[in-house]
Amino acid sequence: MMKKLLIPAVSLPFASVLPAADASPWELTGAAGLAISDGNSDSVAYSLQFLASYLNDGHEAYLGLDYFYAEDGGLESTDSLKVFGQYNRDLSERWFIGGFGSYFQDNIAGIDYRVDTSLLLGYRAIKGERMALTFEAGPGYAWEKQGRTTDDFVTLRLAQRFDYRFSETSKFWQALGWTPRADDLSDSLVEFEAGLETRITSKVSLRTFLRHRIDDTPAAGSGKTDTALLVGVAYDFSGLPDPKEDGGSRRSLMPGEEAAAAKRNGWASTAALGFSLNKGNSDKMGLNLAWNTLYRDAEREFFLDLGYHYSEDNGLSSTDRLLSRVQYNRYLGERFYLGGAVGFLRDDPADIDYRVTPAFLAGYSLIKSDKTQLAFEAGPAYTFEKTGGISDDYASLVAAQRFSHQFNGTVSFKQSVSYTAELGDLENYTAIAAAALDTKLNDRLIWRLGADYSYENIPAAGRQHHDTQLTSSIAVKF
Repeated sequence: MMKKLLIPAVSLPFASVLPAADASPWELTGAAGLAISDGNSDSVAYSLQFLASYLNDGHEAYLGLDYFYAEDGGLESTDSLKVFGQYNRDLSERWFIGGFGSYFQDNIAGIDYRVDTSLLLGYRAIKGERMALTFEAGPGYAWEKQGRTTDDFVTLRLAQRFDYRFSETSKFWQALGWTPRADDLSDSLVEFEAGLETRITSKVSLRTFLRHRIDDTPAAGSGKTDTALLVGVAYDFSGLPDPKEDGGSRRSLMPGEEAAAAKRNGWASTAALGFSLNKGNSDKMGLNLAWNTLYRDAEREFFLDLGYHYSEDNGLSSTDRLLSRVQYNRYLGERFYLGGAVGFLRDDPADIDYRVTPAFLAGYSLIKSDKTQLAFEAGPAYTFEKTGGISDDYASLVAAQRFSHQFNGTVSFKQSVSYTAELGDLENYTAIAAAALDTKLNDRLIWRLGADYSYENIPAAGRQHHDTQLTSSIAVKF
């Protein structure tokens, strides 16, 4: 049976405080996730999600839809659809009753459909502006068709949800659900989900989330467990109210409001770690590590960047890449500068054992302000490399462009493009582009969404010209 890449369904924080009288009781939010590796490794996965929520006068209702699709090496590995809804009615400040229903279909796992319904009694154990914890339990009924076999049975549903808001722009959520057959508790479905969300603008936020699913009676040829970690973007169609108006209580795909801008100068270093995992019916793992150091004053600049990417697909290494660069610039005036740089690249799937390129550069800062930097530079270099098992060294030319912008105190963006060509044969060149969007979670933590692209005009024998990677990381600022 084809291996299954499980992309997690959305999990949501929950309501604890009613919105202000002037706030709309309705909210519509959507989210999309995308993971791509192209070139010497080839995979794509995406998710589309939608949630409509109503919260007013002791009533809350939710209706959502999730669709997930993935391919590995051109072969379909995920194709699933989930529709779910819930209605809760407050009995007191902490107790409520409700009803829950869901429809699930997974073509790869052999699940034609599974319909779950249940009546619930809930209790809000913690009910605050920053933290909330709730428990739900009740009887239910399920209908399913799995592996050409239909069945229906009485179930129980036990669920727990937790929400914690770090700040007005970021939050953490977690949910756990257990749905066993009433006449056989060993035949059950367990779903665990957790996520981190942070707001970029009044309508857009970034989200990374984990899901672990255990099905004690899977279809023939499928495994019991699936684990996945993914990154996505959420969008609010009308813009969220200030979180102080509704206590940050509404179940949503979004966190709170934007923060104010802040100025940075001098030394700054960040260490970032990103991890992606799919275990079970699909077996895939990805790891990215990065270190970035920057120093800038009126006369000097220093950059140190190091990035490492590794991934496995069903036990076989598909990415193993180390890229680093160190550079020092000295300004001759307000805009012009001279500098020296050394770049290093090792890429196992591309059959590059090493490539070292020291360079002498002359540059010009077209934009140089507290918030925005745009520079262009070029100069002679020398390259030492071992590619495709062949060692070589030659005079080369380096040209590069660097851009960075601080949108506000929460969000910043940086981007670069570099070009290295052999002077004696300009057809032998490499181009590398990188971009990163950083979202500040607090004074130390940063959420980083990155993209890297490299192009070898003359690759090693049997290798692709290009490689593309998307990454999601949590970075610590020093």
